[in-house]
Amino acid sequence: MARRRSPNSSAPCPPAGVRRSDFEHAPPIRLLATDLDGTLLDRRYAISAANYQAIRDLRAAGIHVVPATGRQYRVGAGYAFALGLDGLMIFQNGAVTKELLSRQPLHFQPLPPALVPAIAATGRAAGCSPVCFGDPFGTGRLYLEERPVGQERMLRFLELSRTAVTVVRDSDRLARLDVLQAMFSGSVADMRCLAARFRDRFGDDIRVLLTEYPDRDLTLLDVMHPDVSKGTALRRVARTLGVPMEQVAAAGDNFNDREMLATAALPLVMGNADPDLRAAFPAAVLPDCEADGLAWGIWRHVLHRPDRIARWFPERPEPVV
Repeated sequence: MARRRSPNSSAPCPPAGVRRSDFEHAPPIRLLATDLDGTLLDRRYAISAANYQAIRDLRAAGIHVVPATGRQYRVGAGYAFALGLDGLMIFQNGAVTKELLSRQPLHFQPLPPALVPAIAATGRAAGCSPVCFGDPFGTGRLYLEERPVGQERMLRFLELSRTAVTVVRDSDRLARLDVLQAMFSGSVADMRCLAARFRDRFGDDIRVLLTEYPDRDLTLLDVMHPDVSKGTALRRVARTLGVPMEQVAAAGDNFNDREMLATAALPLVMGNADPDLRAAFPAAVLPDCEADGLAWGIWRHVLHRPDRIARWFPERPEPVV
C-alpha cells in the first residue's frame, strides 16, 4: 500500500504560477479532508513515504484528517487504518459517512427507491448496465443485473469484489434495497453523453457525478441522491467535530471533488487534475500525485513547514513571494 521515497530524492518543480497565497493570513486549519485516488494515492494506488509523513505531521499538530473517497468502506477504509486514522471517513462521494472503527454510519443517503429501476433501465438502454452499491451499515455490497451489458471495463474490479456481489434477477427489486449509488463506466465521451441523458430525464431528482481519467479514456459515472456530495458530507463532518468551515481545508483532483473544494476555506487542487478544475481553484495548485503533491501542499499551505520541504523536496524550492 505504501511506496518508499527518500527524503533527498529529486522531484520536479511546482507548477507554474504557484505562489505564496492569501490563505496564510486566514484562521489556522483544524481539519483537512483529502480524496484518495489521484490525491493521497499515486497511480499505483500507494501512499508515498512523504504523504505518510505529512499526515503524521497533521495529526501531531492536532489537525483532524478525514479521507473522502468514492470507494466503499471495504475498499477504502484500509488506507485510513494504514495512516493510523480511526475517526470519521466519507465514502461513496458523500453518500455514507462512517466511524472507521465501529463502521456505524454518522449519516447515509440512499437514492430515491422508486427511481432506481428507471435509472438502471436508462443506462441499459444506452448500452451500459449499472453496478449498484448498498449496505450502509456494513462494509458494502454490490448489486448486479443477471445479464449486464457494457461492464467490460469493470471486470477486474468485479472479479476482486465477487464475495460482495449480489445478483438481482428482477430489476424492480432494486427499489426495495438501500441503493446508495448507481455507477456506470465507459469512455469519456460515452459517459458525458450518458450524463446528459440522465440529467434530461431525471433533472433535479438525482445528482450525476463524473470521475474522469482521460489518459485511460475512462470515466466513472455515479448517480446519487440529489443532496449527496463530498461537500455536503464535509460540512456535516466539520459540524460534528466542532470545526468552523473557515478552518477547513480540502484536497482533490477530480470533478467529484468539486463541491468539497468549493466548500473548504482552503481548496488544494492537485497538479494532475483536469485543467478546468485547476482553473476553478487557482490559488493553491499543487504538484502531481506522482510527485508527492499532497505532502508538498500540506507542508506549504497548511502547516507552513519549510524545513520539511527543504528535506523532502530539495529541488523544489519555495515559491518566490
